Amino acid sequence: MRIACLSDAVRIGVGAFAGAGLLLTASGCLATRGWVDDQLRPITGQQERFETQLNNLHLERRLVLDSSTGPTFAFGSAALSGNAKREIDQLFGDLEGSTGSGSAASERVFVVAGYTDSVGQEGYNYELGQRRATSVAGYLVGKKGLDPTQVRVVSYGASKPVDNNSTPNGRRKNRRVEILVFQEKIAS
Repeated sequence: MRIACLSDAVRIGVGAFAGAGLLLTASGCLATRGWVDDQLRPITGQQERFETQLNNLHLERRLVLDSSTGPTFAFGSAALSGNAKREIDQLFGDLEGSTGSGSAASERVFVVAGYTDSVGQEGYNYELGQRRATSVAGYLVGKKGLDPTQVRVVSYGASKPVDNNSTPNGRRKNRRVEILVFQEKIAS
C-alpha cells in the first residue's frame, strides 16, 4: 500500500512537472520569437534603407581580385597577397584620376563580395568568403582611407562560380573577391 501511494505521488509529480515544462517551453518559444522580432526590426530597417540607397546608385567600376594576374587567395586563406593589394591600389589611382573631387569620392558605396571554390562544407565556404571580403574591406578602410560607412561586405561562398570547380585552375579562379564601386545617380 505504501509503494502504491508512493508511485501515485511520483506519477502525479512527474505529470505536474511535465505540464509545467510544456508551459515553460511554450512561453519560452513565444518570448524568444518576440525577442528575435525585436532584434530583427532595426536590421530590417537598415536593409530597406540600403536597398533604397542601391536603387539610387549606378555601377561605376568593378574590380575582380582573382588569379588572372597572379595569386590573390591561397586555398583556405583570407590573407591578401601583394598582388591583390597592387590591384586595389591601381583601382584607387584610377578612381582618383576620374573624379578629382573629394565630394564625388564621398558619394561612392563599395560593395565587397567574397567567393570561394566548392571544396569543403557550405557553411565553411560562406564563412571563408566573408573573411576574404572582410580582409579586402579592412584594406580599403585601413590603407586607402575609406569611411567604413561607405563599405558593405557580403559573402556568396561557393554559390556563384565563374569557372568549373572540377579543375584546379577553375577552383583558383573561383577563389576571388569582387569590389563593386557604385556612384550616386545624378538627377536629370
